[in-house]
Amino acid sequence: MAQELAFAAPRAEEMTKTVVSLGSGVVTGLAEGVIVSMAPALGALGTPLTWMTLLGVPAVGVAGALFTRGMIGDVFQGVAGAGAGILGYSLPALMKPFLPMGQGARQIGGGPGVKQLPAGPAYAPQRAQVQARSAIEI
Repeated sequence: MAQELAFAAPRAEEMTKTVVSLGSGVVTGLAEGVIVSMAPALGALGTPLTWMTLLGVPAVGVAGALFTRGMIGDVFQGVAGAGAGILGYSLPALMKPFLPMGQGARQIGGGPGVKQLPAGPAYAPQRAQVQARSAIEI
């Protein structure tokens, strides 16, 4: 079925849908933000609570938006949008511990946790490693 594209003043139905979705998104964002920010204080329960909140809120929102109509469907659509946005915002920080070195990049050369060895005959293998590393760096 063809959809129309029109630039006109919104009707009451569109304005209501937009306001209800936006309002439910703001409330969802506040509630989810409070839960995720207080989760580390719960110790061992913090990680599961964070993941369940970040994955469960968008899932409930999508299910509610698909299976309800009217203003309740609009509320669930706002919940789904806010939950997905918060998940997208939080995911990089939550995945950081699972990436190499916890920073997303390999550590090359000196830095915290790297012992620098002095040059000399006893450290020839280490000098060879440094030379090999400098040969492949761009």
